[in-house]
Amino acid sequence: MHPSHPVFLDAIVTRHRLSARFFHRKEQREVVRACAPLDYGPLRGAKDGASVYQLWDLEAKRKPYNVTIAEADLREVTRLDETFDPAAIITWAFKPHAWHVARDWAEFS
Repeated sequence: MHPSHPVFLDAIVTRHRLSARFFHRKEQREVVRACAPLDYGPLRGAKDGASVYQLWDLEAKRKPYNVTIAEADLREVTRLDETFDPAAIITWAFKPHAWHVARDWAEFS
């Protein structure tokens, strides 16, 4: 796990926004984004089963807003003072108990 892993997990529980610095594979460069943490674990259907950091890019101008970061690509995560509302982010057909990391997000837990 990345050294910033506890910060990431705490931000899920407390609903705090994060500043994430990571190597963006599609853009082939390092970027910094304001994000909401979603989950940590393997993606559904992933063949390798590797755990990844899943975030919601709060600065994205167009879809996709979700960002998946492999541990090797994550440089730094910093908790921001601002919080986020899961209801403003989760616009898909949410299935309860779908997260790998436990949290109390009311109907989005």
